[in-house]
Amino acid sequence: MKFTKKSGHLYMSLQAMHLIPLFVLGIVITLVCYRTTASAMHKQVAEELQNMTDALALTYDLLYPGDYHLEGTEALELYKGDVPITFDYSIIDRLKADTSIELTLFYEDTRILTTIRDESGNRIIGSSASVLVTKDVLADGHSHFYTNTTIFNQRYFSYYAPLVNSDGTIVGMLYAGRPCSDVNKAVFNAVFPAILATLGCVLIVILISSSYVHKITSSLQKIRTFLSKVSTGNLGVELDPAVLRRGDEISDMGYSAIYMQSSLRTLVEQDTLTEINNRRFADKHLRQTQAHADLYGSSFVIAIGDIDFFKSVNDTYGHECGDLVLKKVAYILKRHMTGKGFVARWGGEEFLFVYDNIHLEEARKQTEALLAEIHELEVSYEEQPIRVTMTFGLAEGEVGTRIKDLLQKADSRLYYGKEHGRDQVVV
Repeated sequence: MKFTKKSGHLYMSLQAMHLIPLFVLGIVITLVCYRTTASAMHKQVAEELQNMTDALALTYDLLYPGDYHLEGTEALELYKGDVPITFDYSIIDRLKADTSIELTLFYEDTRILTTIRDESGNRIIGSSASVLVTKDVLADGHSHFYTNTTIFNQRYFSYYAPLVNSDGTIVGMLYAGRPCSDVNKAVFNAVFPAILATLGCVLIVILISSSYVHKITSSLQKIRTFLSKVSTGNLGVELDPAVLRRGDEISDMGYSAIYMQSSLRTLVEQDTLTEINNRRFADKHLRQTQAHADLYGSSFVIAIGDIDFFKSVNDTYGHECGDLVLKKVAYILKRHMTGKGFVARWGGEEFLFVYDNIHLEEARKQTEALLAEIHELEVSYEEQPIRVTMTFGLAEGEVGTRIKDLLQKADSRLYYGKEHGRDQVVV
């Protein structure tokens, strides 16, 4: 009986000597794994939220040029340029639908536009930011990321950025946030398999946790690199497909980043009216085309096309009709340029075309074929048929061509066509 007790005591002691260090090591590994993942994810959330405040500011600047200011006598309203935005939630609601990120626009320290709602489902407009945030962002003029801010009894990871007018005056703040519970849940789910693995043996724990943490940090690094490139203006960069195949919260972050990139590309490089490329896109890709020509000795042709008598359309039928004409014409232009290069709205009723790997005579034939398509277009507005013609000026680019000279040449030929009858292609 004594032997049994001693044997049992020794067995338990050995088990304790073996299991306690293993258990402690498992806890250490788990804590390290959790802290590493949480730190990386918090950093990624901070970058994601910062990018969202940048995207929100850029969206308002693109859609509503001008400064933020208050107007009114009895009831003040917030304006962006000439447009009242006090009750226009369409932009922040659309961005939240795409990213699940809560957004707020403050004028001074007061919430004017927000996606955050109280327990009754009402937007918490009119409420104020905390004293700490007001000091850090409004008074000091610096952006700040907070890991634990409480807004109407809910904790958030929050990023606040100053809202700045064109003269450098700080007039308010932009806010982007995610509930702490969502981020903490993502962190916990990311390390939970490692926690379960520690119940086996330390070797399996180490192998699984190190492998899993490596995959997490690698995926987060890929998303971080992707967002970093997007934030510097590289809207064509692609996210590693391996991140999207994960099927977890990190892949959701990857999809959110791609959706944000797509939204930014649409906002930054697409003309909102015609849904074709805008001038920013054209400037960038025209430089790339010239660089390609310089490198490989290829040629290309640019054309500047202008809708004839477009001002008369606006004056006679109104700007709504003019917008319809622009959309119809842009559709034909985009279809025509598929596989040939690209077309962009250059300004007003003027369009820029870039034909890749082509010489002037062949581009002239292509443009004349396009002009024939436009002749067949009939825009019906309030039962009034409207016919459209265009005038084009073409210029050929080659090795060493200066883009400025090329544009001037095409523009002068367009001007010549306008002065000599319109409805023609001038080379």
